[in-house]
Amino acid sequence: MSATADLLSDAVRLHQSGQLAGAADAYSRILAAEPLHADALHLLGVVRAQGGQVREAITLIAQAAALNPASAAYRGNLAKATRGDWPAVAAGLRAAGDALYDLGHPALAVTCYRAALTVRPDDETAWGNLALAMRDTGRVAEALAPMRRAAALDPRDGQIALLLGGLHLAARDPASAETVFRALLLAQPEHATARLALANAVKSSGRFDEAVGLYRAALAVAPGEATPWFNLGVTLGDLDRHGDSVAAYRRAARLDPGNADVRYNLSHALLITGQYEDGWPAFEARFQCGVTIPERGRPWWRGEPLEGRTVLLYGEQGHGDAIQFIRYASMVAQAGGRVVVECLPALTRLFARVEGIAEVHPLGGATDFDLFCPLMSLPALFGTSLATVPAEVPYLDGTAAGEDRFADLWPAGEGALTVGLVWAGDPHVADARWSRADKRRSIPLAGFAPLLEIPGLRLVSLQKGTAAEQARQAPFAGRILDVMDQAADFADTAALVRRLDLVISVDTAVAHLAGALGVPVWVLSRFDGCWRWIIGREDSPWYPTARVFRQDRLDDWQPVLDRVAAELRGLVTRSG
Repeated sequence: MSATADLLSDAVRLHQSGQLAGAADAYSRILAAEPLHADALHLLGVVRAQGGQVREAITLIAQAAALNPASAAYRGNLAKATRGDWPAVAAGLRAAGDALYDLGHPALAVTCYRAALTVRPDDETAWGNLALAMRDTGRVAEALAPMRRAAALDPRDGQIALLLGGLHLAARDPASAETVFRALLLAQPEHATARLALANAVKSSGRFDEAVGLYRAALAVAPGEATPWFNLGVTLGDLDRHGDSVAAYRRAARLDPGNADVRYNLSHALLITGQYEDGWPAFEARFQCGVTIPERGRPWWRGEPLEGRTVLLYGEQGHGDAIQFIRYASMVAQAGGRVVVECLPALTRLFARVEGIAEVHPLGGATDFDLFCPLMSLPALFGTSLATVPAEVPYLDGTAAGEDRFADLWPAGEGALTVGLVWAGDPHVADARWSRADKRRSIPLAGFAPLLEIPGLRLVSLQKGTAAEQARQAPFAGRILDVMDQAADFADTAALVRRLDLVISVDTAVAHLAGALGVPVWVLSRFDGCWRWIIGREDSPWYPTARVFRQDRLDDWQPVLDRVAAELRGLVTRSG
């Protein structure tokens, strides 16, 4: 028998012999170790009922019944414990829901709250807690009705109003949330949290300029709160005012120095404004904000002398990230290290030809190394500034898939300008946050239709994934060369890219690939663009052959596409 089973057996013997205090102590010891032990909850509840502690008895037995609804004994003893004391029944059932919710079991808590409300349907706290438990089980839309009931029962409760508005935001209904928060502020004008919540709702509606004013109004009431400063920084970034967002993030970081999200967002604002000396160290906060690194049983390299030791450079994020920062491998080798790289499988053949790399493995494949370093930590370790970005290209070998790969796709020397297109990124269907970002950076291929009318221009698809199907639809079908089904990895794609005169790409891995190969590339960057493309610049310190075409307004690609078409016409004319 287990220690818990032995202790339960002893507790039952004490209970049966009438030693209620000893039994209660033993049951409590079991619950300290296993808070959801149904038998211990039930029997401790029975002890409390025998001692006249009705509310506590109901709380405990109700938790047991929620955990095991098939038990007739639990249900029977719950009925006995009530003794017709309906206020105690309602309070006990609600307390049982609270306990289960606090233990991380919102679905079980829902059962208890519903039972409590059958006894006392006017309990606004139980309605509110029911809504929160339903929200935490993913039933956000269903949670609105009980929270509205709670608000109707106590319309003066500002906390319930805040929760109701928050549910509307979670249900992606910022207009309804705004209505709730404005009503709360009308009743309680100095409610600082409501001011912040209203700003969040307005921001979620896309009215960023108005949201900035509301965040500043919230800060006028509570200047020592980090969250409004953080949200202000985010919103200023949404407005492409990254220089201003740096100051807001710095203020938030001073107020809440332990907040990794603040430091991570600050790093992006610093990097996109070219403040690399501060930006790279702050960028290390990514490891506390969702970027996971496996434990490899070796110390991290922190920049100390290498003296011939083997360093594993780990490709921690996407294909484009690895392509951008693999340039540092040769610098690690020059610093005295033997370089081993782990990366996504589609990059292994390409990276095997990079100067300074001794071995390349798929992620998790390396075993023989002394030190470990995430690839994107290298700029910080080498103290990279704008003036010292290692920008020599090409640093990738376009012949990694073979010198003649794709050599016969079009006649040589005929005079046409050959341009590769990438119009969409990875949709990230499993991650809502990245999916929204991809929708902002991607462009329907139909937007490039005017390019088909430019004489002397040959278009080649470099698109992978579901978006590639657009090349097989009108008006592009038969008018854009598409051989990407023959590209098994980035070495193959590199072989195709090196034969092009120009690549035009949204902000995705192929843009980095073209830049790393020294091929001219036009990067189409969304308004709230990535930190890699420094604001106020059309060039890139990372890729000498790159030009950045940035949106002037959020979600409006037409001016960018018009400019691209005009520039291409001029380029064709000059090259002809």
